[in-house]
Amino acid sequence: MSDEEKPGQPEPPAASEAPKAPEAAPKAASSPDPTASPAPAAPAAPKPPAPKPAVPPAPKKWEPTGEVVVTPVTEKLAARFGDAVQGVKSPCGEAIVLVKKEKLGEALAFLKSDADCAFDFLSNLTAAHYPVNDKKFEVVYDCYSVAKRHAVRVKVALDDGEPCPSAVPIWPTANWQEREAHDMYGIVFEGHPNLKVILLPEVWDGHPLRKEYPLGGPKEAAIRADKFAKPGYMPDDLEAAERIAEEGRRDH
Repeated sequence: MSDEEKPGQPEPPAASEAPKAPEAAPKAASSPDPTASPAPAAPAAPKPPAPKPAVPPAPKKWEPTGEVVVTPVTEKLAARFGDAVQGVKSPCGEAIVLVKKEKLGEALAFLKSDADCAFDFLSNLTAAHYPVNDKKFEVVYDCYSVAKRHAVRVKVALDDGEPCPSAVPIWPTANWQEREAHDMYGIVFEGHPNLKVILLPEVWDGHPLRKEYPLGGPKEAAIRADKFAKPGYMPDDLEAAERIAEEGRRDH
């Protein structure tokens, strides 16, 4: 019996099967090097651009409210002066007209001399300041007829610095009233016999009834900075005003 045929002897491996290599032992985890510099941090995300500040809306122009009141007097003015006279809205049922400056003197004289109008009394003359309007100022004439017992309000619109015809030749009482409007608003009345200040000192700076005039006068900033200022000149903020008043009481 040959060796190949001996029983119990293991068969040799096939030629095509290669012997398996022994498995490698797992590597131990390496500890971090304390001397190594830390890895650079990732760059921060860029900040979003700041929102643009909201643009405040433009201030609205002043416009009258109510309804235009038509009376025989306003109709007569419109018939006489045409487009130079326009009705103005009134919230109180008053007859109001706006007259172009070129026709103002003629219209006022007509209101006094016409028999149906007979406005023999200029009860008031004043002005108003509208900074956002195209025409910044209005001069207002409150006319009254003692005989007819009717009234009309006449307005004329002016630019800043634009002169206004004087009504003194028509109603002498306009003398002091125009001086007051000149004093408070700076309006110049052409043809006035003696246009000068009447309420304020001659050295006063500015015109107090204009909208841009500081409420505390030319020295408002200095007055507000004085903690012992009069209560009328205290800051608008109530807490600040109370704190200033309390400090004054403690110091005295």
